[in-house]
Amino acid sequence: MADISLITEGATLECTLGSATSKLQIPVSHGSEIKGKKQATIFDNKVGMNILPFQLCKKSNPPIPCTPVICMPWVMGKSDFKVKKELALLNICIVPCMLGGVIKIKSE
Repeated sequence: MADISLITEGATLECTLGSATSKLQIPVSHGSEIKGKKQATIFDNKVGMNILPFQLCKKSNPPIPCTPVICMPWVMGKSDFKVKKELALLNICIVPCMLGGVIKIKSE
């Protein structure tokens, strides 16, 4: 099992139904940085702000442009470490897309 680590802006995301990866965006700092990068929380789950499209969605045939539908925060956040009262985002966290995919952190 890989080591559990905190996630910052620029982490590579992937969706099980996406045709490409995307980068986690954190346009507004939560007041905490790691190695000069803004630290992420489980509420960095907003489509178009934090999570960008994964090019094409392979749910349909032929694939259509990806438009993630996220209705909940990332799950499995770090319960004993908070950033402004929000759970820190970890490399093991996932967030479901309501279209059927599962978004996870591929690399930091």
